[in-house]
Amino acid sequence: MTYSEGVAAAPPGAATFTRADLDRLPPDARSGLLAQVPAGERKQFEEGDPAAVSRVLRASFWTLVYNLLPDRWDELSRVEPIHPGVLEALPADGAGVLEVGAGSGRLTVNLAPRARSLIAVEPVAPLRAILRERLPDVAILDAVAQDLPVADRWADLTVACAIPGPDPDSVREMERCTRPGGLVALVSPEHPEWFEANGWRRLRFDPAEVAIPPHDPALEAFFGPLDPPHELLLKSP
Repeated sequence: MTYSEGVAAAPPGAATFTRADLDRLPPDARSGLLAQVPAGERKQFEEGDPAAVSRVLRASFWTLVYNLLPDRWDELSRVEPIHPGVLEALPADGAGVLEVGAGSGRLTVNLAPRARSLIAVEPVAPLRAILRERLPDVAILDAVAQDLPVADRWADLTVACAIPGPDPDSVREMERCTRPGGLVALVSPEHPEWFEANGWRRLRFDPAEVAIPPHDPALEAFFGPLDPPHELLLKSP
């Protein structure tokens, strides 16, 4: 997602963050965010221009949520379950499975009982902490999608849910970790049409078929309308 796309797509809750919240982020996360801000915009932000500060905060929304409000993200993920058709289409039974960007475990809890072996990768410490508490027997690694500490061709299935793609570096790493004849699967990535146009098989399921559990209306006031993951992009390396 580009900077301008992040600004335009930010949910309503972006308005609740302040510039001081950016300073609460881990240094690497903060510097990574600001590196994506165009130079002129960053200069206005550093000078304290209110409109520029608002735009930077909007573009930073998900990083702020993951790091500062992980329990709220986890609550959202539990009321936006993955479409059962997507889960059924993933060949995880008896497989060596690598999950990239596992978050707090929305997909991981479905993979763990099925996989022969499972490695979950998550770079955000507060989300890893939730995941470790939820699934203490799963191997959980601190790493980013562009540099996976996993052996070549280890996985039968490499899967990621809601990645902010398309990112060729991430895709290459996932393909590197997947054996020939295995499968790389992306659950509701951003810009699925890009993947489809580049040779990925696209499966769509009806989001109305997802059973949404009762939840606090404040979640939608903060995050916007619920959108449970309901698409699957598949490709063999």
